[in-house]
Amino acid sequence: MVADSSVLLWVSAAYLAMVFGVSLWGFRQSKTEEDFLAAGRTIGPWVGGAVLAATQISAGTFVGTLGRYYQTGVSWGWGWFGVWAGWVVSAVFVAPKLRKFGALTVADYVGTRFASEKARTLAAALIIVCYSILLTAQFQAIGEISSAVFGVSPRTAMALLLASTGFYTALGGVRSSSYIEFVQTLIMVLALVFAVPVVLSHTGGITALGEYVGSIEPRVTGWWFTWKEILATGLAFGLGIAAAPYEMTRYYSMRDVATVRYAIGVSMLLQVLIAGSVLTLGIGMRGVFPYLPSSDQASSILASTIMSPLLGSLFLIAMLSAIMSTVNSILLVTGGAFAHDLYKRLINPAATESRLIWVNRISIVALGIVPFVAAGMKLGDVQAIVVEQAKFIASFFFVPVVVGLNWKRGTKEGAIWSMVVGFLGCLVWTFTGQHTVGRHGVDSVEVGVVLSALTFVVVSRMTPPTPERNLAIFFDEPPPATGH
Repeated sequence: MVADSSVLLWVSAAYLAMVFGVSLWGFRQSKTEEDFLAAGRTIGPWVGGAVLAATQISAGTFVGTLGRYYQTGVSWGWGWFGVWAGWVVSAVFVAPKLRKFGALTVADYVGTRFASEKARTLAAALIIVCYSILLTAQFQAIGEISSAVFGVSPRTAMALLLASTGFYTALGGVRSSSYIEFVQTLIMVLALVFAVPVVLSHTGGITALGEYVGSIEPRVTGWWFTWKEILATGLAFGLGIAAAPYEMTRYYSMRDVATVRYAIGVSMLLQVLIAGSVLTLGIGMRGVFPYLPSSDQASSILASTIMSPLLGSLFLIAMLSAIMSTVNSILLVTGGAFAHDLYKRLINPAATESRLIWVNRISIVALGIVPFVAAGMKLGDVQAIVVEQAKFIASFFFVPVVVGLNWKRGTKEGAIWSMVVGFLGCLVWTFTGQHTVGRHGVDSVEVGVVLSALTFVVVSRMTPPTPERNLAIFFDEPPPATGH
C-alpha cells in the first residue's frame, strides 16, 4: 500500500516544507491587520483564481462528492451547474461592488451597507456558527482517510490537521495562504487528471464500466435522485456560492475589480476539470470495488490500492491539500469575524494593529476546537454535512448580500430580520423532518431563502431607508445637478 511507501514520506515532507516555508514568509510580511486579512490587496488573477477553486474544492469534493458518485452515480453531477450559476451571479452582481468597497471582512460590508452595528454583529455570529458546521466535515474527512489508508485513529488525524493548518493559517494569514493554495490547486488538478486513465484501465474503459455498474445498480447510470432533489441541491450550492463569506473575503485581497472577474473565470475552468475527473473516479471505483463499507472511503482506497506509489502519494497529498485549503479559508473567515467584527467593535475598539493580528491568530486556533469535537460524533456523511451547511449560508446570507448590493431600498431592519428569519426557517424545516423533498416537494433551502427574501422586502418597505452616504459606496450614481 502507498501508506507504507517511502515515496509518500518524501512527497509529504516536500509538501509540508513548502507550506511552512511560505507561512514564515507571510509572517514576516504581515505588519497590519490589512496585511493579515487582505494580503495588502496584492493578489493577481491566476493566484486568485486558484485560491477560489481551492476554497471551493474541499473534503466535500475529494471525499464526499467522489463518495456520492460512488454510491448514487451520474445524476449527482447535475448539482455542479448550480455551483457554476452561483459563480456567475457572484461575478456579475457581488464581486465587483465588494472589491470596490475594499473592506476586510464580509460583516464589514453588512455593517456599512446597512449602517448598522447590530447587523454586522449578527452576520459575524452566523458566519462563525455555519462555518463551524463546514469545518466539521473537513475534520471528519481526514478521519476517514486516516483510518482507511494509514490505520491511524480519526481523533489523532483530526488533531494533527487542526494543529498544522491552524499553525500556518495563524502564522501567515491571507498572503501566505493564497500562494500555498495556488500550489495546492495545481496538485489537486494534476492528481485527479492523472488518476482518471489509471482507473479506466482497471475497468476496461468507459463503456465496459457503464455496463458493469449498471448491472449492479441501474440507478447509478440512470437517475438516483429526482429532479426536485437535484434542484434543491443545486440551489443550495448556487445560492451559497453567490454569497459565500469564505469566497467573498478573498475578493478583498485581489488587486482590483478586473482581477476579481478574471480570477472567477480561472476558478470555473479549474472546477470543470475537477468536476469531470471526480465523477469518472467515483463511478470507476464502484466498478473496481462494488461493495465498500463506506462510500467516503472510495477516494482513500483508490490512492492506496490502485495507483502507483508516486501517483498514489500525489493523490493523497491532493486530498490533504483540499482539506487544508478549506480549513485554512474557514479559519481565516471565522477568526476575522471574531477579531475584526466582534472583538474590535464590541470589546476593544482602541486595539492596536499588533494586538488585532494576535487576536486573529488566537481566534483561528480557538474556533477550530468545537468542530473538532463535533466531527468525533460523526453526525452524517461528509457530503451531507457540506450540503446542509450550504443551505444555511444561502438561507441567511444570499438576500442581504446579493439583493442588498443591487436594491437601494434595503434597510438595516430588513437585513437583520431577513438573516434571522432565513436562518430559523431553514433550521426548523430541517429538524422537524418537513424538509423531505419527496414528501412535501419543498426543501429547507427553498424555505429559508424565500422567507428571507419576503422578510427583507416587507420590513425594508416599512422602515426608514439607509443613509445616502452609506449607499453611495455601493451604488454608482451621477452627482445631483446644481442650479444656476
